[in-house]
Amino acid sequence: MADNIRQFPGAEIPDQTLSVEREPFGFCNHDKISLDGHARTVRCTKCDKVFDPFDFLKNEVRRLQDAWERHRDVRAKLTDMNDRVEALKKEEARLKGRIKTARAKVEPAIDVRNRNL
Repeated sequence: MADNIRQFPGAEIPDQTLSVEREPFGFCNHDKISLDGHARTVRCTKCDKVFDPFDFLKNEVRRLQDAWERHRDVRAKLTDMNDRVEALKKEEARLKGRIKTARAKVEPAIDVRNRNL
């Protein structure tokens, strides 16, 4: 049965000509970039990765928009919390006044030896 099997012509495996660029060990935040005006490229100075200028600009705009939205949300929450704190302070002052009024209305207690407590 093995003598009936023949290799398909041209089935040899070709040499590997493709490669994937590997990321450097660790993670680069691309904090420092350099702009080459002559070649019109954006390059990370740490990992030497070259970015498409439009994609880089688009990603930076998205990052800034997200940061402003989070900032707006935090400011709104801060304003809300400050309003709640002010309301609680007013309520505390009102309750302290009611306690003071209630204490003034209550007659002082007298013990059996006729002393004020």
